[in-house]
This record gives sequence, C-alpha cells and structure tokens, in this order.
Amino acid sequence: MSGLDFRKLREFQPDLREKARIEMTENITDNLINFVLDEAIIDSFRNEKGRKITQQSKRVIGHWVKEGVIIGEQNNEGGWYYFDRIESIWIDIVTQLREFGLSLGKIKKIREQLFTEVQKGFRLIDFVLMHSVLRSPYIMLVKMDGTIDTTTSELYSEIIQKEVLPPHIAFNFFHLAKEIFPNNHFELFQENINFDKLSPNETKLLFYLRTGDYKEMKIKMEDGAMYLLEATSHEVNDRIKDIINKASYQDICIKKANNKIVYIERVEKIKL
Repeated sequence: MSGLDFRKLREFQPDLREKARIEMTENITDNLINFVLDEAIIDSFRNEKGRKITQQSKRVIGHWVKEGVIIGEQNNEGGWYYFDRIESIWIDIVTQLREFGLSLGKIKKIREQLFTEVQKGFRLIDFVLMHSVLRSPYIMLVKMDGTIDTTTSELYSEIIQKEVLPPHIAFNFFHLAKEIFPNNHFELFQENINFDKLSPNETKLLFYLRTGDYKEMKIKMEDGAMYLLEATSHEVNDRIKDIINKASYQDICIKKANNKIVYIERVEKIKL
C-alpha cells in the first residue's frame, strides 16, 4: 500500500475545511435551531437524566467524571451516576476513543470542540445529532491530534474517493442516535421531504415518527386539517415538581407500584 501524498494532502485540507464550513452554514437553519431549543426537546435531551448502561465500570465512569471528560450527577448515596441523552451518546464516543488509544487529555479536547456553542444554547453536538435524525447523517472525523471535522456522509464519501485524508476515526451520528432511540423508524420519510418548509410542529411530528420516542400519538383533525398533536411518553423520573411546573399544554399521570413511583406518563399537546 502506497503512503500518503503529503503534498496533495496539504493542498486539499484547506479545501476540505472550507467545503465543510459552507455545508454546515447551509444546514444550520432557523428551523433546526428552533427545534433543538424547543422547551420539550431541551427537557428530554438535557434536563432528564437516567442511568447509562455501559461496559465501563463504576470506577472508570467516576474517574472520567472527576477528570471532566464526561458530566453526570451522582445520586445522594454516592452510587450510580445519571446522564442526559446527549451525554449518553458522548460516553459511547469516549468508550470507542479509549479503545483506539486516545488519551483523556485529547478526548477532553474533542469534547470542547463538540460541545462548543454554534449559537447561544445551540451546540455542535446538538446540530450533528438532530441533523442526522431529521435530515441526513453527519460524520465526525477525529484525527490523532484530537482535532475534529464534521461533514455530511455525502461530502465524506467525496473526500474518501480523493484518497487524501490523514489517519482518522469516523463517527456516524445516525448510528449513534439508534442507541438512544431503540424504537426508531429512521427509514421513514428519507426521500421527498423538504425539511426547510416544515412548520415547527410538523418538525416535531417528524421527530416523533422517526425516533419512535413516544408511547402513543393522537392527531386531531378539523375540516381535513391537523390542528392538535398529542404525544404520550413514559419517564422514570423523580423530578415531579419540575415536570408539573413545566406542564403547559400537558396532562400528567403518575403511576405507582408497591408505594413507589414507577414512571410518569405525560401527554404533550402541541397546537398546530
């Protein structure tokens, strides 16, 4: 196998960065930003926390938290750590990066880039995840020095064909998303849909349909037009006060078994 053409590589790298930058600028639409910053989406992805099933031991997870590689909350008894959904995806990335031998220092550098805010409250990791779920897969290229590039799978394929990339690890956020959406239907509406023309509530409906992130959905019609969407979800959660306080346009049902809260069922009503 022939070695890298470093002259060609140096010439191509600025072109790659510029193409990826232009591509991202075009893909970061107001529609996507508003969806990510929607109160219900923020609550689901950043505020609600659960236990992460991982191959790492509690000691390793605790060390990563202490080193600032991952961020989690430990319960009052000093037992299990709890993480939000975005952090759960990041833990999967960290696990694989460690298997490839990257140091915690380089992984922290990667985190800083991935969790940086593109706009206020809208981080790079939010963008690549939601674009992968709603539109098309995004790829993160991790180089051995801890720097990253992000690009769509289409541009990545074009880059690969030029055979000028340095050694790297590629993460596909479409596949990573499947870990937090086990009931997904990502094959739905992959073609013939103009994302930019969707209303905010139509975007949310598309999200629920593709992720399967609901127990039940009801769509109410009037004169042939959809005017109300009710999405019911289950949450094993003890943040009852927070949920009740944020319960605008929601019905809440708290289920108990053996005098303990088993889960909270809430219906989000979205006026269309």
